Amino acid sequence: MSPRPAQSRNPIQNRAVAVFGGTFDPVHHGHLRAAAEVSEWLKVSDFRLVPVGSPPHRSQTYASAFHRLAMLELALAPYQDLTVDDREVRRGGTSYMVDTLRSIRQDVGDVPVFLCLGQDAANRLDTWRDWKALFDLAHLVVMTRPDSQSNYPPELDAYISERRVDRTRDLVSTPAGGVRHVEVTQLAISSTHIRAQVAQGHSPRFLLPATVLTYINKHGLYRTSTPSKDKVK
Repeated sequence: MSPRPAQSRNPIQNRAVAVFGGTFDPVHHGHLRAAAEVSEWLKVSDFRLVPVGSPPHRSQTYASAFHRLAMLELALAPYQDLTVDDREVRRGGTSYMVDTLRSIRQDVGDVPVFLCLGQDAANRLDTWRDWKALFDLAHLVVMTRPDSQSNYPPELDAYISERRVDRTRDLVSTPAGGVRHVEVTQLAISSTHIRAQVAQGHSPRFLLPATVLTYINKHGLYRTSTPSKDKVK
C-alpha cells in the first residue's frame, strides 16, 4: 500500500503559519508524508505548501508553474489540514523565500511563522537571498531523516546554534527567530526518479497520488528529459 498522509488526531493548539516550499516537480508521497508529520508535530492552524514560481537555484523546472500548482492542488484536495499558497506563482519572476515570507508576514502580523525545509536545503541556507533576514521573519524548522547530516558553514552554524530550541512552546511564544530540528519518515521517492520513470515509459504509480499521475498522463508531462521553457504560466 502506498504511504498516505493522515489527518492529525491531535487537536490544533497553536495559532501559527507553517510554510513548506518546493518545486514539487511533481509532488509525491515523500513531500506529503513529511508535510503531514511536521503539521502534526507543530499543531499549527495553517500549514501551507508553496510551489516555487521560478527557482533561483535551478536553471529550469521540468513542468511549468501552472502545471506544478495544479498537481499540488489535486494532491492536497483530500486533506483539510494542508493547503496550497500560490503567491510565488502569481507573483512571477524569480522566486525568493525572503520575499514570500515578507508577504506572508504582512498578511498575518505577529503570528508565529515556521519555515519548513529539509536538511540538505538548510545546509545551503547561506546561499539564499538575504538569508539572515529569514530569521527575523520566521522560525526555521529543519526536517531531518536518519541518513541526513547537518553540514552548516561556520557563519550559518553560529546563527543556528544561537537560535536552536528543543521545545515547541519555545517557538510558538514568539513570531520568529528560533530553530528546531525534527525527524520525519524517510521514503525512497524523488521527483527525479518519477520523471525518469515517465520518460522511459514506465508507470510511477503508488509513488505519488493517483490524481497527480492522471494529470501527468493527461497533459503529457515528463515524457522527455527536457526542462520546461515556460516556467511561469
